[in-house]
This record gives sequence, structure tokens and C-alpha cells, in this order.
Amino acid sequence: MMKFVAILAVLAFASPLNAYTVPRTGNGALADQLQDFVNIVPYDDMVALLHEYVQHDPEMQQLVSYLQTNEFRNLVSGLEHIPQFVELLNNLQRAGLDAYFMMNQINDYLHLGRLSPPGFRLTRTTRGIRGFLDQIEAMLPVKQLEALYREKLNSSTVFAQFIRFLGSPTTQTIVDTMCANTVLNNFLLKLKGYGVRLEVAREFLQNELGLHVSCVV
Repeated sequence: MMKFVAILAVLAFASPLNAYTVPRTGNGALADQLQDFVNIVPYDDMVALLHEYVQHDPEMQQLVSYLQTNEFRNLVSGLEHIPQFVELLNNLQRAGLDAYFMMNQINDYLHLGRLSPPGFRLTRTTRGIRGFLDQIEAMLPVKQLEALYREKLNSSTVFAQFIRFLGSPTTQTIVDTMCANTVLNNFLLKLKGYGVRLEVAREFLQNELGLHVSCVV
């Protein structure tokens, strides 16, 4: 659950907006479901904290610099060329989430080419990446988010289908392809060195989605 929220947060940080609205397309059904999660996250506080760390924390500055390297750009570009990843984007697009807009926010930040969808109409002392994540986690209403997640699984067909698709063979192929990528594994080792608890993501992918994760960490 926490990794799902973290993904939303990262995508939100790529936006210049002061309040984040999940981008819609078509009937917006999936975007509406995800917006309920975003609405209970302290977005402004999290973005302010991120900006603080980017300005003052050496580890965060190193990570941000790495995200602008050709090595990381090639990693993201490689992911976007996996057929199953394109299938994932198209599935989200059909369900009402403008996944292409979200990916293009990331691509703009990385100075990568934009993707085209198919024919769908205060300064404080900083404490490194681990310290930043600890502070972000302290801001999140974890129990509320987990309760909302379970409630959506039981009450929302489009959300339940979204979660099932995340555990599908299509997604497993994406995971297998990326876990075989040396650049990704080196990046994961870098994150582990910063104190990022990657085992939490592995547990979510394996226990919640039923995926097998073969990455080195």
C-alpha cells in the first residue's frame, strides 16, 4: 500500500501545481477513485519538505543530480519501450486515468521525448534521503489510506480491476525485464545505500500483487 502512495507522490511532485488533481481522460473513472487517496495526503507539506531537502540536503542533491544523468534517462526510456509497459499505460488510459500526461510530466523533467497515447479521445536541518522519507511517512495518514484502499477494493469495480491488472502477467513481464536491467539494479543499490527500505516495495509487490521480484535488492 505505501509503495502505491509513494508512486502517486512522486508523480505529483513532477507537477507545478500547488494542489494535485489526478489527471483524467475519457470518463475519468479510475482518476476519480485515485483522487480520493490524494485528497487525504498532505500534498503541500510534502512538496514543501521535498523542496527544502533539494535545497539543503547533500544526499537529496546527489540523487536529483543522478536523475538528470544519461544513465537514468536511458533507464526510463528503456522502460517506456517495453511493449507490456505500453500496454499498462493504455489500460490505465482506457480506465480513465491520463497515464500519458503523467509520464510526460516525468519525461519533461528528464528532457526526454514526449509520449503520444493511441487514439483515446521554512529551513530546517536535513537528514539525507532516509530522513526525508521518515518525515514524509510521518505526514501520511497511513491507517486512513490503508482503510480507504481496502474499502475501494470491495466497493469499486474500476479500482479492483486496476489492482488486478497490476498483478497480471503483463506487469510481471515488466518487472522481469526491469529486474534484468543492470542500470536499474545499480540504481536500487544506490537507493539502498541511502537507507531506502526496498524490502517494503518487494513485500507489497509479492504479497499484495502476487508478483515475483528478481531484482538484486
